[in-house]
Amino acid sequence: MSKHWNIERRTFLRGAAGALIPLPFLNLMESAAGAASRDLAGKAKPPVRFVTLFKPNGVHPPSWNINGGVENDFRMSPLMQPFAKHKDDLLILDNMGDFGFSSHSNSTRRFLSGHHTNSKSASLDQLIADKIKGETAHRSLELTTDGLFTNQIGCSYISYDKKGAPIPRESDPQLVFDRLFRNPMYDPKQRGQITSLLDRVRDDARALQRKTGREDSETLDEYFTVLRETEQRLENMKPAAVPQGIDFSKLKRPESTSNLDEQVNAMLDIIAMALWTDSTRCISYMLGNSNSRMIFDFLGIKKQHHYLSHFFRNFSRSNIDALLKISLWHMEKFDRLLTRLKSYKDQNGSLLDHSVVLFGSGMGHSDNHTAQRIPIVLAGKGGGILKTGRYLRYSENQELGRLHLTLLQKFGVSEDTFANASAPLPGLDGGAFDEYHERPFDSWVKTGNGKITVQGRLRMSDDLDEAKIFYIDVKDKPTVRIDVSFRDFHKFNLAYHVGTPIVLSGNRSERKGQLVLTKVTDLKSLFGNSKPGGAKG
Repeated sequence: MSKHWNIERRTFLRGAAGALIPLPFLNLMESAAGAASRDLAGKAKPPVRFVTLFKPNGVHPPSWNINGGVENDFRMSPLMQPFAKHKDDLLILDNMGDFGFSSHSNSTRRFLSGHHTNSKSASLDQLIADKIKGETAHRSLELTTDGLFTNQIGCSYISYDKKGAPIPRESDPQLVFDRLFRNPMYDPKQRGQITSLLDRVRDDARALQRKTGREDSETLDEYFTVLRETEQRLENMKPAAVPQGIDFSKLKRPESTSNLDEQVNAMLDIIAMALWTDSTRCISYMLGNSNSRMIFDFLGIKKQHHYLSHFFRNFSRSNIDALLKISLWHMEKFDRLLTRLKSYKDQNGSLLDHSVVLFGSGMGHSDNHTAQRIPIVLAGKGGGILKTGRYLRYSENQELGRLHLTLLQKFGVSEDTFANASAPLPGLDGGAFDEYHERPFDSWVKTGNGKITVQGRLRMSDDLDEAKIFYIDVKDKPTVRIDVSFRDFHKFNLAYHVGTPIVLSGNRSERKGQLVLTKVTDLKSLFGNSKPGGAKG
């Protein structure tokens, strides 16, 4: 084979019935790359991809938050353990979010639009898609696991067009696979009647393999194996069981997988394949609507996710266990995507090395919907635009719009402002940032006439048997227990102030010799905002 023989990056295998298969990057394509896409050493640079994975309904903060860690020395929290093996590929951000609590729909728009009032412009992913779409067959993909939540339609979308209108999502991995890897004119209803996609392009594939070197041949073998396994898994999915006594034969129903886990795994595999084949470079995927009513029966859970997420007002040990089981499942899906992206060779690195994956939620505390300490993790180096293996806890609360503005600029989008942000978020590339350091403060407690005032750092209980209980530690004195109604919890935004020093006043009692604050009458923050705002932000 001549070493000068090459093929274009946008090469497809072609077969009978109009079958088209896009290819992953091969060494044969490198010499065909344009000069604009080469690094300083003259090697062709792979494209940088952007992926978003949205987790619905916030988190249980004591299980998610990292406390006591610094930039290069931190221990990942219990909820992060499913993806802890990717630590060196992660950039974990803390103190993201800027006010008290918000609605589900506001939290959803905030995730990629910076602030819920940013309702007349495109979301982050769509602005990036316009910049990096290149000659890909698909400008972007907008995916979900959920249907529309019609009671509050804004909970169903994270991606918005240039006019701020929601972009429809796709939820069927079989149809997404067809759109990406089969002729668009093919009728999905006849899926079972066609032969294997690879069989239809085998002649073209064999011709290409005869021209490749050993490394490219191995890449193609791996690619064809993955494609065949994915296709077979999609076609072999069993439909959901039909309840007895109900005749569905007269109803038109789309094919469905046997459970949510199968559906999501298939979609994550397709996302990785779509990026690997350069079918698209920008994908957003919702693991559920904010305010999701999904029931995770395949995990043995019989209650709705949204109900369980309100773990203060619906507290029981079984409910909090179920909520954490769902959250761990979300984290496992993040791990699956990162593992897939790392497994695919992409020129001089892995697919993850040349991607930026944004994982997170639109709220922090799942019951109070805090827009503070919102879970945000970046994965992948983005071809060098991010420095990973770090934990960035900012000294002050940061609007999400600052993160979005930084990512826009890193992807080459010319924007000076985004949402409410006029300055980018520092530190993502390894540069200096103002790291959180707790200021010194005194702690004390005063009691009298059935009242109590206590100054100290507010924290949530780590004991899952008392997940609705708060504590304030007082130097050289017993800890004060905070056991109040949901009304006080919500009115005084207790969840917002967790981890910070406050002065809390209220009614008191005693339980086994321990002081207990049973009703809040006043709350003041020592260093922050005592009244950080409500649902309207």
